[in-house]
Amino acid sequence: MTHTQVKELVQALLDAPTSNPTLKEFAQSWINAEGKPEQEELTKQLVSVAEQNIALIDETIAFAGSERAVQILGEEGAANLLQHAKDIKAQGAEFCDCDSCVACKNVIDLKAEIE
Repeated sequence: MTHTQVKELVQALLDAPTSNPTLKEFAQSWINAEGKPEQEELTKQLVSVAEQNIALIDETIAFAGSERAVQILGEEGAANLLQHAKDIKAQGAEFCDCDSCVACKNVIDLKAEIE
């Protein structure tokens, strides 16, 4: 895997509007380390960070059905997310399909090439 390809994966983590602050901070640190020795160390952590920040579909369903989801997304937003998550689970989805989780899954799928 080329450096440019890894950079594109990291940029996707940073750009995803649903990425949590921890994930965004990691991605920004990686970008900021461009051309520095610490970027190699951060690259070694990339897959682990992605694995820690991807949501299983059952986690998404649990969140969407919670009061916290209603507080964050509103009743309609939470209900829509819950229905969507149940629908994609029924189709065989293992993970949430938000932009952040898709970016994490792309990193995880390329684990052998990144590490």
